[in-house]
Amino acid sequence: MKKLLLILLSLLFCMSCLASCNGTPEETEDDPAESTEAVTEAPTETEEVSTAPEDAAAMELVDFIVSVPADRQAVILQLTDTQIIDASQCRTPDRLGSSQKEIWGADKKDALCYDYLREIITETKPDLILLTGDIVYGEFDDNGSVFLEFVAFMESFGIPWAPVFGNHDNESAMGVDWQCEQFVNAEHCLFVQRELHGNGNYTVGIEQGGKLTRVFVMMDSNGCGNASSASLENKYLRRDSGLTTKQINWYKGVINEIVAISPDTKLSVAFHIQPDVLGDVFAKYGTDGSTPVYIDYAENRQEGDFGYIGYVHETFWDANKRAWKSFKELGVDSIFLGHEHANSASIVYEGIRVQYGMKSSCYDRVNYVDANGNITFAWVSNDTPLVGGTVMKLDAEGNIVDPYIYYCKNAGAEIDWASIFANKAQ
Repeated sequence: MKKLLLILLSLLFCMSCLASCNGTPEETEDDPAESTEAVTEAPTETEEVSTAPEDAAAMELVDFIVSVPADRQAVILQLTDTQIIDASQCRTPDRLGSSQKEIWGADKKDALCYDYLREIITETKPDLILLTGDIVYGEFDDNGSVFLEFVAFMESFGIPWAPVFGNHDNESAMGVDWQCEQFVNAEHCLFVQRELHGNGNYTVGIEQGGKLTRVFVMMDSNGCGNASSASLENKYLRRDSGLTTKQINWYKGVINEIVAISPDTKLSVAFHIQPDVLGDVFAKYGTDGSTPVYIDYAENRQEGDFGYIGYVHETFWDANKRAWKSFKELGVDSIFLGHEHANSASIVYEGIRVQYGMKSSCYDRVNYVDANGNITFAWVSNDTPLVGGTVMKLDAEGNIVDPYIYYCKNAGAEIDWASIFANKAQ
């Protein structure tokens, strides 16, 4: 017992000495859990990470800032067209066939979508996730349960995620205003519903070492021709596809303000439906999309290009190239798209990377590959689906480096494309 008392007295004496060495009680009680190591590191971090006045001013113009440690590259993940269908919410009896009702049943979401997304996000460890539209197939989510479930799923990772609407999301009877509210209220979701055409026009900046290295301009490319009556009550929704004059003027003003202060900041634009220039982009590889091209194995492949062209280009908007010309004039170096599930091509054209994201679920039409490497665009198939996400890294200056497609396990990852194309060449 005496030994125990001596030990306790000794410990109290040591603690008293430590307190006298580390400062007065007033100096340490503000954060009792803070270690002396953390205290000594703070001034060092302040010295190493100093924000220049121009970067600080530019960041004030951006809606959201995602900070990434300066000692590594930022990782950006593009997911697209998850387009989740709950067949149990089918509005009309003959809208889906019997096999589709079975395959896209309410209990199939994990196997067809969430298991893939979980793998992609866990394996790529992104700092920011871009979702380029058609998150849900709104026609099959009239009670909003699928939308809520998706938001909760994305929130579970604690990673900033920035969505834009596609042409099917706003079909839900819940309406676009309700959908926007769910995005805005989600803690890690980056989203703004502005008083502007479309729903969800906003900016996300990447900050590293006190520098605003890149800004993503997220846009609603409209085009929900089957919008629900609840969504049509919204004064911002537009049935026609494309960015309106008001939207173009908005992003031109925002970008000009940012680059006037921080001219070295890199610029990207993300939306769902492709502009007319994609016809010219595809022509770089001698196709309009009707003749498939796997760019990775094309004889005329140019450095930096990758992915697959598997669907004929359709002109939806910007036939006069007005938006495209504005992107070039503003210094935009990359555009991220969704919409065409069969296309996952990422091609640099006229100095701008134009990128279809990789289809990120097995809902609706998907590319499937057979044992001989033949790719078919189908609703349902027993062949291997091609599902994944498109990954980009950013260097310290915000430049896109080492972009690639992450194929999910049992959804393209195990396919030996090199051998397949070698055999085809022979």
